[in-house]
Amino acid sequence: MKRQELIDAALLHYSLHGYQGATMRKIASEVGIKPASIYFFYENKEALFIAAFEQLLLNHFDEMNRILLENEDATVDKIFSAMLKGIVSHHTGDLQATTAYISLVTSPIPEIKADLQKHMLKYTDWLVDSLEALLKRDFPLIPSEEVNRVIKQFVLIGNGVFWGINLYKGKDFEEQVALADQMIQSIFDVLKSEYS
Repeated sequence: MKRQELIDAALLHYSLHGYQGATMRKIASEVGIKPASIYFFYENKEALFIAAFEQLLLNHFDEMNRILLENEDATVDKIFSAMLKGIVSHHTGDLQATTAYISLVTSPIPEIKADLQKHMLKYTDWLVDSLEALLKRDFPLIPSEEVNRVIKQFVLIGNGVFWGINLYKGKDFEEQVALADQMIQSIFDVLKSEYS
């Protein structure tokens, strides 16, 4: 239990104060233990934050995988749409973790940069493999170059929506999500006309 509480406290203080400002003293105080007690669970601050960021990134991956599995029998355009909406739901549902995630991605601390890059490459490979299989399932005649182009378009649209979480609020953000979904549907309208 304390291990999870420490991770949660580390992410909270990272989102509020950044890596340098998220001191072991503040984290321990949040959990209600002495700072020295953290070292029972984690060797040092770097190890605590690596564990916290790994969990943050794993939560994102698990949610995307859950959405993919939940929709695997749907048409690929519906799966892409569900994944886009899943990105929104996941990241707007926990703004503290999203703030930490944004900070992590935009200015990773040197101590964890290699771990972050390794995770991002693993996630990208999973996403490409999954989406490629779905596209080829629904459009058997689609050329590989077109598959790559569609996946890159989806990633760009998803990234735009992700960054929009921090930029837009309320109806403005809802409009951004609706426009992004329309863009995805437009991509599939073209694919249906060319490869169905």
